[in-house]
Amino acid sequence: MNRLQGKIVGITGGSAGFGRAMALAFAREGAAAVAICDLNMEDAAATVKDLEEIGTKTLAVELDVTDTAGLRAYVQQIIDTFGRLDVWVGNAGIAGGAPAEDETEEFWRKMIDLDLNAVFFGAQAAGRHMLEQGGGVILSTASMLIEQHTQAYRTAYGVAKTGVVNLTRALAVEWGGRGIRVNAIGPGFANTGLFQRGRTEHSIPVEDLLSRVPMGRFVEVEEIAAAAVFLASDEASFINGHLLLVDGGWSANSSPT
Repeated sequence: MNRLQGKIVGITGGSAGFGRAMALAFAREGAAAVAICDLNMEDAAATVKDLEEIGTKTLAVELDVTDTAGLRAYVQQIIDTFGRLDVWVGNAGIAGGAPAEDETEEFWRKMIDLDLNAVFFGAQAAGRHMLEQGGGVILSTASMLIEQHTQAYRTAYGVAKTGVVNLTRALAVEWGGRGIRVNAIGPGFANTGLFQRGRTEHSIPVEDLLSRVPMGRFVEVEEIAAAAVFLASDEASFINGHLLLVDGGWSANSSPT
């Protein structure tokens, strides 16, 4: 079943982790082209190779998404190359943190700039084009953490991801009647490189994290990608302004052990 047949997709942070899994899933569902941007062009080249083997046209751009002019240029490059933009995924981001009393201004601003500001300016650039072409889909990677249990040492991260969810709802209200659906995905813990670095930095035992997840395991990146495909497809045609949690029941667990 090709649920995204002929669609043109743009993703930020598309070379590894959730972004790479989404790119490959979109391609397997019939997307005509998948564009990715990242700072790691070695991983991006590997993702491009896999996309081309599936038979999808590709575009890979080296980009720091906090460079707003560069981000807008990336969106325009997708349109200039492929003629339109049907699905935009604001996925690039970082995690981590420190005790609130030790949080530095530099880290706070970096987190907000990358995990929230870049999500807005990317959605804005994509949305302007989608409004002109008569519609599209915007997805953002948020977090399960903001829905139920806020973790210690993640103040900036929690604020940024909460902002992404409120941004999603605001854009859904503004643009829903003009043909653009806007939704977010709240992933659970996954064995991505980003997650492993954060867990190691704070010396968090795997068992402690798994004990909070009713299903007793981490989410697979392919499961996040499957949620993204669903939200981008016509199967989700009346879903707008929604945070889809893919967390194995973590956020439903009101008394995690």
